[in-house]
Amino acid sequence: MTGGLPEITFIRYQNPDMAGLLLDGAYMGDNILIIGDNLTSVQEVWFNNIKALLNINFVTKNTLFVNVPRDLPSVRTDKIYFVTAKKDTVKYDFEVKIPAPVIYRMKCEFVPEGKDVVLYGDYFMASNVSLIKVFVGDYEIPGSDMVSFEKTKLVFKAPSMDIKGQIEVKTLYGNSGRTKDIFRDDRGWITGFEDDENGGTGFVPGWGRPARIENNPELVLMGKYVRFQGDLKPDANPGWASGYDFMVINIWSQVNSGMSDPLFPSHPATSTLKFEVNVLENWSMAPMIFMFDAAGTNESWCWADDTGSRGFWAPWLTSGGSYTTDGWETIAIPLSECKYNGKGVDVGLATSYGQLGIAVMNRGMEAYDGTPCSPVILIDNIRVVP
Repeated sequence: MTGGLPEITFIRYQNPDMAGLLLDGAYMGDNILIIGDNLTSVQEVWFNNIKALLNINFVTKNTLFVNVPRDLPSVRTDKIYFVTAKKDTVKYDFEVKIPAPVIYRMKCEFVPEGKDVVLYGDYFMASNVSLIKVFVGDYEIPGSDMVSFEKTKLVFKAPSMDIKGQIEVKTLYGNSGRTKDIFRDDRGWITGFEDDENGGTGFVPGWGRPARIENNPELVLMGKYVRFQGDLKPDANPGWASGYDFMVINIWSQVNSGMSDPLFPSHPATSTLKFEVNVLENWSMAPMIFMFDAAGTNESWCWADDTGSRGFWAPWLTSGGSYTTDGWETIAIPLSECKYNGKGVDVGLATSYGQLGIAVMNRGMEAYDGTPCSPVILIDNIRVVP
């Protein structure tokens, strides 16, 4: 540290490729380089009324590296304040630009009226919630239905069930543009398990493995759902899991009235299987398998280890070894990834889509061994969207 006051000559980006661009402002989170003299006299750097993180290892007599803070200032002066050890302050005109909001994903795409819709993203920023606007299609969410916001999370009450569409968020600093995903997207709808087990859903629990339809009001999302529950433990054969026989369901066209064959109209190679899931108890072994086959092939898909095309979903592999959810979440599985046999070999996409089998089991891949567990997995709203 040195005494005296700093002198600021100019500010530019840290990136050498942009060294010729002098700045009078930058976006929150940008990395900037301050050029001047006696910068070792600086002990604190403030952007508006937000203090920046200052690393003295990146300060020399003539250069000071700093990141523009990501917090929204409560007082906007459009200045940087350079503070010395004696609390003397040098001001420099500089605008902290705030980016437009960005939406990364919806936690759950199907939410009943009046329940919380959660958006994850960035720059959901305003001095109060009334300055954030949310649109579902052309419908604007009323201010009274805005629940809460923070920089990376926005919550609002779901509108009436007839309202669906892409979501857009607007703030004073710009708009997010419309999401690719559609709130309450019912294209390619297969089943929500609303009819009873013998009347139109095509739902058949695996023989001897009775996953069941429920509508517990404390757990329900959109009416009835399927509950998978049981114990998973290692088998004597490496890469297999036993005790899984409770976790198989079949959804068949032509077996029950009301189901089309194929189950969805869009092209499989450019479509996505979506569903809502609520994992109540730790899941830490075996993947969830999705297999399409011809109508009327019954449960033979389940054992077609060499030739049956399937997709795998094992979220516990990337969540610390076990997986639960905080309520219902939307899961998306590209059908272009449903092309592997039981050993993980690419055998191409399925050739027929008149039947969907879902199971939690390991058919011989050691990568999915995991640890013994007794998961409880709820599933609802199965669809394939283009």
